[in-house]
Amino acid sequence: MPEIARRLGGFIRWLLKGCKTNLVDEMQDNLEATWGGSYDFENYIIGIITAAILIGVLTWIAFG
Repeated sequence: MPEIARRLGGFIRWLLKGCKTNLVDEMQDNLEATWGGSYDFENYIIGIITAAILIGVLTWIAFG
C-alpha cells in the first residue's frame, strides 16, 4: 500500500508542476526534496492526502 501512495504522490506532483519534469524522476525520487526531508516521504504524504480526498469524494457520491 505505501508504494501505491508514493506513486500516486509522484504522479500528482508531476501534474501540479505542469508536466514539465520527467515523470520517471518524480516517481523514482531523483529530484531534490523541498519540505519533507526526502522526496520519497514527500510523495508518500501527497499520495496519502490524495487517496483520502478520493475516498471522501467517492463515498460522498455513492452515499450522498
